[in-house]
Amino acid sequence: MIRKFIMALTLAGVVLSGCGKKDPKIYAENGPVADGDVMIESELSDAKTLNPALVSEVAGADIDGLIFNGLTRYNEKLQIEPCLAEKWKVSKDNKTITYTLRRGVKFHDGVEMTASDVLFTYQVYIDPNTNTPEGAEYQDIKKVEIMSPYEVKVTYKRPFAKALALFDSILPKHLLEGKDINTSDFARHPIGTGPYKFVEWKTDQKIVLEANPDYWEGAPHLKKFVMRVIPDQTTQFLELLSGGIDSVGAWLHGTLSGEQYIRQVDTPKLKDYYNVYKTHSLEYTYVGWNELNPMFKDKKVRQALTMGIDRDAIIQNAMNGLGSVCDGPFAYGSWANNPRVIPWPYDPAKAKKILAEAGWKPGADGFLHKTINHNDTPFHFTLIIPQGKVDRERSATIIQQQLKQLGIQVDIQVLEWTAFLSQYIEKKKFDAYIMGWSLTPDPDCFAIFDSKQTKEHQYNMISYSNKHIDTLLSEGRMVLDQKRRQKIYQQVHAILNEDQPYTFLYIPNQMTAIHKRLKGYVMNDFDILTHPEGWYVPKAQQKYTP
Repeated sequence: MIRKFIMALTLAGVVLSGCGKKDPKIYAENGPVADGDVMIESELSDAKTLNPALVSEVAGADIDGLIFNGLTRYNEKLQIEPCLAEKWKVSKDNKTITYTLRRGVKFHDGVEMTASDVLFTYQVYIDPNTNTPEGAEYQDIKKVEIMSPYEVKVTYKRPFAKALALFDSILPKHLLEGKDINTSDFARHPIGTGPYKFVEWKTDQKIVLEANPDYWEGAPHLKKFVMRVIPDQTTQFLELLSGGIDSVGAWLHGTLSGEQYIRQVDTPKLKDYYNVYKTHSLEYTYVGWNELNPMFKDKKVRQALTMGIDRDAIIQNAMNGLGSVCDGPFAYGSWANNPRVIPWPYDPAKAKKILAEAGWKPGADGFLHKTINHNDTPFHFTLIIPQGKVDRERSATIIQQQLKQLGIQVDIQVLEWTAFLSQYIEKKKFDAYIMGWSLTPDPDCFAIFDSKQTKEHQYNMISYSNKHIDTLLSEGRMVLDQKRRQKIYQQVHAILNEDQPYTFLYIPNQMTAIHKRLKGYVMNDFDILTHPEGWYVPKAQQKYTP
């Protein structure tokens, strides 16, 4: 039985009392736009940092998206549009972009944002001492020049296809200049120019934001936003049904599990109070093989591992059929996909043959063994996963069972997210892991697969290296013509499919639930994309009254 829930939150000294569940008929009308109310969402894990230069995980990135602005942003059609830059001019040789900044935009502490902040942001990202995973995005910039307080010129060494998508979080120079960006308290008390201001962060409990009344695009209608940390999808869903959170997967990354969607979507508890959407996902889930481990250096072995995993069975049993087999790193429907790439089949007999050819022979214990560095080595490894996502935990169990049929012993270790990332993944102290990448509309995956992006805080966490891939990824960033870029990325797709640095598992469907009192958002084929200041709750439907 789902427990009834009436909640009182104390946020930054203001008591918000919930009004309880109203008759769902009241939510049928959109009602006039009004200010007030609070939106409460949840993440499965806490943020590691809220300094956008250091963020490498979704929780921190999601919150930063509300606190900070970039020079540009993506709109509902996944097209670049103006943000802090009201306009820009691109030179004929496509190497220089001159941005005209909006006047009067202020950071949350009241200091005006100018071209000096843009230059400072660039300097932070290219500083080799900055522990940023995004440094590679800025390495092709030749120089950034301040032309006036409201005009900045960015010159590239060569044309750069993603240029207009850079500078997506402008940092305040007056607060960070001269400080160690890696240890600054700014990571716990961020100040940006975005629609919401930071209020409070209780580790592993919640992050609280409040509306920025001076936001350049108009103050948000919702007065507060709360991210609760609920490290389990089942508990998260119970909180949704009982009113403890207002949404799964709206502003923050998250989705209903396949089981929750299948079994609950038509029940009164869900459909009377929530709008539920099933869309394509701009992400994929994969197994990453640590190529520093001798067991995974041979691509033939990685191919065999992929052929030993029944991905269709994973989708049916772990995802309730709500997903599709993944064969590469590009978004659903992307022009970068190579239609000639065929996913590796589930073929355990062929996988066993390939493993035998690679020197892995059955031992007396029933598992495969090979002599590595003069030592008898069993094919025995640990697969680590972050806690909270039901589909990944189930996927790990299925993979464990299937690889056992090949003679491979797999241990599963479930880890708290922060420990998973900082103690294992970033330190490369793992054999293999299951994780997902959230994608952008641009197919550039240089930071993930380039052989030079393997340092502790960078994204090539599996230490994959292929010189041809390095060349193609570098070239793909310099070509502006989409047809030429398409040929490059289709080659990338084919090589990655051959090398199997990842076993690309599946592209999940996105199942989003949003309380019906929340209005003003726009759906597209992938997600909910809208400016957060546009969300509102009609007065008669508001739940929390300050």
